[in-house]
Amino acid sequence: MNEAIGLVAIREVTRDEFLVLAQDGARELFGLEQYKVFDGKKGAEQFHFVYDMGTHRCYLIDKDTCYELVTSFYCGESKPSIIENLKNIALSIK
Repeated sequence: MNEAIGLVAIREVTRDEFLVLAQDGARELFGLEQYKVFDGKKGAEQFHFVYDMGTHRCYLIDKDTCYELVTSFYCGESKPSIIENLKNIALSIK
């Protein structure tokens, strides 16, 4: 499923970059196992993130990827499928 809809990270962000990109507030959209999906604002811009609590790595994702993840989570897609998508996002950055 991941390859079909292109769920990949744009890039990895550091803690400091996250704090800058979410300086006007961050909110947790959902958490599943070791992953959390956030959005954050900097001025009028909104950014979306996947945070891996196991590795403490944070990934910037696009709005469409975030929407796909949130929709899957709240509309009842299987949890293993969502976790697989989150893992693939983390693995998309070398």
